[in-house]
Amino acid sequence: MVPQSVRGGLEERYFAPEVVSIGPYHHRASPHLVEMEQVKEAVAHEFCRSALKGNNTSRKPAVDLFLDAVRPVLPEARLCYADAFDTIAGNDFANMMVVDGCFLLAVAAILTKDYPAELEHWSWTHGRMLRIMKDILLFENQIPWAVVRALMALRPVRVDEFVAKLLAYLDVRSREPRFDDTPWDALSPVHLLDLVHQRHLGGPGAATRRRRPLAEAGIRIHGSGTCRVTDVRVEPAALRVGRLALPQLALSWLPRCWLINMVALECVTDRSDQSGVSSYLAILGSLIRTERDVRELRARGILFSTMSDQRTAEFFESLMDPLPRQELYLRTLEGIVQLRGTRRTRSGLHAVYYRNRRIILAAAPLLSLLVAIIGIALTNSLKRKYS
Repeated sequence: MVPQSVRGGLEERYFAPEVVSIGPYHHRASPHLVEMEQVKEAVAHEFCRSALKGNNTSRKPAVDLFLDAVRPVLPEARLCYADAFDTIAGNDFANMMVVDGCFLLAVAAILTKDYPAELEHWSWTHGRMLRIMKDILLFENQIPWAVVRALMALRPVRVDEFVAKLLAYLDVRSREPRFDDTPWDALSPVHLLDLVHQRHLGGPGAATRRRRPLAEAGIRIHGSGTCRVTDVRVEPAALRVGRLALPQLALSWLPRCWLINMVALECVTDRSDQSGVSSYLAILGSLIRTERDVRELRARGILFSTMSDQRTAEFFESLMDPLPRQELYLRTLEGIVQLRGTRRTRSGLHAVYYRNRRIILAAAPLLSLLVAIIGIALTNSLKRKYS
């Protein structure tokens, strides 16, 4: 479940499904989700029948074969939830896993153009599909990947292509799918959100508190030209002490919702090296104090937000307390400290200039005039001496 520390400062719409429930937490929780149950069941039954069409040598209905496939992993699946859900009978739980799992696979098949022709009459509108995509990546709207894996033994889908299409919404440069060389099954995800999260961080081995001290120390902020949150670099620069390279971040509604649910996932995981989303949001949040900071990050091509500057600043303020600051965040701070230490003299000179830059810039014309007057006086003195 989403930790209260994350849920506290944010609206419920970031965590509650709008169209479809996946798994037990929001099962039949509200009228609009109850209505979708009939659609899910129809989709799941058609998906099962089409998956085994011409290959079903058993006299059992197709759905029953899918039920048989998931029964061995159901005890493990129950243990994946914070609540035991003892009120859900065994058959009901099994049916939920199959219906929700097949619906999830059907969505994947639609997005990857891998759905059977006879299912085209589902008539998914673009708006409805976007809301479904939002819902299937909510932290409390997941089913165990062991269930999905069992279902895919009967009807495989192109998982890597599906995840790449989802990640394309987090890329501010284009909507082209972002593929990864690591096979999805090598990542051992616990559910779909976890798989998308690991892909977004770059798989295994992928690689400050405020803006003013960085600027004062001569560390310039610029974009890394990528959108993967782990692409944060602290590097030396020729004319300055160094540069802090930050990846681009999209904060339109869909990416914003997914990123927050990835934060919830990172808050409950025991993998300290997998806190890249939280750490990067914490890095940005430590740089943003006012609307002016938001405008500066926009101007540098780092932040792309559909919210106003004020709401964007408020969004980061509401996130800062619950964000776990691990690996990436600490590594970035360490890089800044080391850079300042190795270039201490240059950092000190730049700090003097930065703190007094307004006085220096204001006095520059007067200094130029004074130098000119002194030059003229010296020239006249030399002329009189040698005349």
